[in-house]
Amino acid sequence: MKMDKCLIVSKATRYDYEKHSHDNISDVELERILRQRGSDYDMIMANHREQKAFEEGIAKNLKDMGIKVEMASRRTYNDELIKWCDVVVPCGGDGTFLLAASRVRDPNKPVIGLNSAPHKSVGRLCLPTWCSNDVKGALHALKEGRFRWMRRSRIRTTVTCEPKHLDTITPVDLHTLHYSRYPPVHSAEYNTDTKRPLGIDAQGDNSTLATKVLPFLALNEVFIGESVTSRVSVLRLQIDNGKWTHTKSSGLCVTTGTGSTSWHFSINCLRTHSVLELMKILAQDYNVKLDTSLEKAREVAERYNKKLMFGPESEQLAYSVREYITFEEWPAPRGLRVRDRASAVCVRSHCTDAGLVIDGSVSFPFNDGTEALLEIHPEDSLMTVQMDDALPY
Repeated sequence: MKMDKCLIVSKATRYDYEKHSHDNISDVELERILRQRGSDYDMIMANHREQKAFEEGIAKNLKDMGIKVEMASRRTYNDELIKWCDVVVPCGGDGTFLLAASRVRDPNKPVIGLNSAPHKSVGRLCLPTWCSNDVKGALHALKEGRFRWMRRSRIRTTVTCEPKHLDTITPVDLHTLHYSRYPPVHSAEYNTDTKRPLGIDAQGDNSTLATKVLPFLALNEVFIGESVTSRVSVLRLQIDNGKWTHTKSSGLCVTTGTGSTSWHFSINCLRTHSVLELMKILAQDYNVKLDTSLEKAREVAERYNKKLMFGPESEQLAYSVREYITFEEWPAPRGLRVRDRASAVCVRSHCTDAGLVIDGSVSFPFNDGTEALLEIHPEDSLMTVQMDDALPY
């Protein structure tokens, strides 16, 4: 691996968030406010110092290896720094990894995460725990090629709307609730007859619409729904080249193979007690001979849940319509499966205050008449690595 120049992407700690939210007031004043609120200020500061010490340790080890190092925070991370470096090294958990990955569009630029607190979080996207405990050994293993390359597919989002609304599709950083300063979005290819992006159906509307590709690629998932969670999300969906279906729900989650172990899994997984209750109904009310023990129910639930997950390199998407509202006979509403795999998902909004959220981090307005095409392209994949759970001597 070429590692002449490394960019460390820092985790935004609770201290960083509070400091930024209070316009960088003095630490004395911030402590007074947080203690008055009932927050554990001592723990906040201890976690912040632990995080910074971990980042500084990585930077020192890299410099000792003769590698040039730059540091970036959530607010200073930009395309210029990404272009400068050979490797992007997010230091935090999966959230920091997702932030770092979302801006890397070069499919051959590695993003390699180190979990700064393996005793507190799993960090599925990061290197194994031993790498956090032996940073020097992990960095030398990377430098010497003791790892396996892997690619993770990502979702490209192409948005279509009336030209006058195009400039309003501005990203909001959900961690700071501020409008983010990002480079201009990319214009998509136009169909010269209708000026709709190629690949999106006109649906009988002959008006001229503008389109753009959002500057973020989703490594885990894209969620679309009303910002107020108690409000019904009204969306029209087209799965691959199928018919358009009108839906009312709590929103739509479209995931990659990487994200199939995350929110997608939580939405769709069966709990052991639910399986046990179903098995007892079959045994007692339908005279089906079943082992209705807790152990068997757990086994069935695990086998079902494993089928929800698929490989991170897959070029397929999986979608889930959350809490689908239907007035037809359940569980077979007309025209659409509430959960399935797909090559492409097209969504048209009929919402009033909705967001299109990428990896739970950045939200774009997605209101009535706006359309989005979600798909995977091989050239958008993310380059990263796998290492063994034990030090590869």
